Amino acid sequence: DSVSGDELMVLRGHEGGVYSATISPDGSRVATTSVDSTARLWDAASGDELTVLRGHDGPVWSAGFSPDGSRVVTAGSDGTARLWDAGSGAELVVLEGHMGIVRRVSFSPDGRQVATASEDGSARLWDAVSGAELVVLDGHEGAVTSAAFSPGGARVVTASEDGTARLWDVTTGAELAALKGHDGAVISASFSPDGRLVVTASADATARLWDAVSGAELIVFEGHKNRVFSASFSPDGSRVATASADRTVLLWDAASNREIVVLAGHKERVFSAAFSPDGSRVVTASQDRTARVWDAASATELVVLTGHMDWVFSASFSPDGSQVVTGSQDGTARLWDALSGEELVVLKGHTALVRSASFSLDGARVLTASEDGTVRVWDAASGEELMVVLEAQTGFAWFASFSPDGTLVVTAGGDGTARLWDAGSGVELLVLDGHDGPVTSAGFSPDGTRVVTAGLDGTARVWDAATGEELLAIEGHTDRVFSSFFSPDGTRVVTASADGTARLWPIYSGDLLGIAEARFEQLFGSTEAP
Repeated sequence: DSVSGDELMVLRGHEGGVYSATISPDGSRVATTSVDSTARLWDAASGDELTVLRGHDGPVWSAGFSPDGSRVVTAGSDGTARLWDAGSGAELVVLEGHMGIVRRVSFSPDGRQVATASEDGSARLWDAVSGAELVVLDGHEGAVTSAAFSPGGARVVTASEDGTARLWDVTTGAELAALKGHDGAVISASFSPDGRLVVTASADATARLWDAVSGAELIVFEGHKNRVFSASFSPDGSRVATASADRTVLLWDAASNREIVVLAGHKERVFSAAFSPDGSRVVTASQDRTARVWDAASATELVVLTGHMDWVFSASFSPDGSQVVTGSQDGTARLWDALSGEELVVLKGHTALVRSASFSLDGARVLTASEDGTVRVWDAASGEELMVVLEAQTGFAWFASFSPDGTLVVTAGGDGTARLWDAGSGVELLVLDGHDGPVTSAGFSPDGTRVVTAGLDGTARVWDAATGEELLAIEGHTDRVFSSFFSPDGTRVVTASADGTARLWPIYSGDLLGIAEARFEQLFGSTEAP
């Protein structure tokens, strides 16, 4: 079940490993292929085996249904592809011509052609009725691992072990563009539903998005091997730091989205990464109970902050870059000398783990958020607790941060809300209610007029800091979003997600203007001023 993830049935019958499984267009049947030299059709409702497709002389790699579901095409190690009647299982035609194993097969959108991908370094197009070879797509320098038609059927994209994907004209067989950038074999390539993009997956542990016309690489940050917990901008907005469960922090060029530095040294998951005020250093927080300071250019580890008795969830620099504050599962926050690594102050008072800790803009105060349901303000010099806020919020506190002028605090809570508070009195001012689940981070825009929040519902949201009105919902991640922050100029938001990616989003004034116009039209029936 694609919603709950429940296992519905097991299809048993093959006498060897199963290489592929494909659902028919109407969802009523499943086609499987196996090392046992057969493909099999199954009833998707009962799990009963309907037909065994026998004819290949060796393992069958993949299978695909025609758009109307009446035929099946299979790819074999015997160098052939074969067309079958999906009802009777009768073999209709054999597609012969490849000089090596056929890895992948697919029908064109109109069902009139078949594309095959082979280890002989070519892809081929065939007439799906007669089996006549129509076009040979020859240009790769390694095995071709997949071949897929565009939604309109005018183009084909192929993937190859030569590290490239290529776009081809279906009629002429001319190569239209070579998609170069992967550092390993490209395992698959396919078009987006509108045909404007191509997505590729590679042995280099990345997936990449490309412009399907020009072949230009349009990268979403892909480099981590596991979920990404946090993403933050450098002070000048030119770089992004991402922290991941794969134990590394990656630094990226924010303009080209290219990975430029890898910070590797933590022994467990890395929960956060933040730049120093001058952008020359990065501080990281990890499950290995340490925080670490790194040179952002050379990736050299400068100092290890050791003292916490449990996981360290957050670490950030003071405004002058001389200190670091950390928050830990041991229930404390700690201040450190950023150069020597000496522990300066321990902030004790929380009765549960501290999710986040950060300085006020003037460096005089520290703000901590805890799973004990409170956010606390501390004197950064003495470690004295100045105020407790957020006790009115149900559920634990995930995150808290000061407004740029230090007069407000925004908190992110397990109750599905973010809240704004007066930083002097602790009075609750606004409730930002809209996420469908816990809110994991909340931060102000550089001018203090907006707030961006991230949630376990897979979205980030932008709010008006004066009224609490939701201005924009940022949707696109396929899993929980752990953090979201504005760029230094306020025109972009960076998000980090359990789907293994960090993403940059443009937040133009036009986005907000469009929302305002839509609401005006809803109220008054026109977007034109009266």
